[in-house]
Amino acid sequence: MKKIGKRLVWYAVTVLISLLCLLILTQLLVTFSALKFDFTTDDLGRVVQETAFHPIQTAQQLIADRNPLFLMGSVVILLYGIYVQIRFYRGKKEGWEVDEQNQYHGSARWARPKEIFDGQNFVAKSQAEILSAFSESLKD
Repeated sequence: MKKIGKRLVWYAVTVLISLLCLLILTQLLVTFSALKFDFTTDDLGRVVQETAFHPIQTAQQLIADRNPLFLMGSVVILLYGIYVQIRFYRGKKEGWEVDEQNQYHGSARWARPKEIFDGQNFVAKSQAEILSAFSESLKD
């Protein structure tokens, strides 16, 4: 349950930041169209500042004006956020677990005997065979 709560908070934070960026971008485009390229950087700074300080009122105004860029952008951000949560965080391993199918840099696990003793590089021998080979090497 704790894991779901962290994912939900992360989703909410990223969606809110994305919506704020969309809100500022939409307000800048509305300002561009209203001023017909007769604006200064002070005008743009004022628009960004007012939008950042009053995002709820700005969003309500854009919704009331039925601004298609803001409405469609909001839907896309919400759907994309849900897609990312489903696609990338389903069945995510904990930091100490190893995903044996998709290993990445830094992953480690104990090798299986069949991976070590392949018959070419390393050959498995019993303890008695090793002891007899050692004894034979001392006789020479």
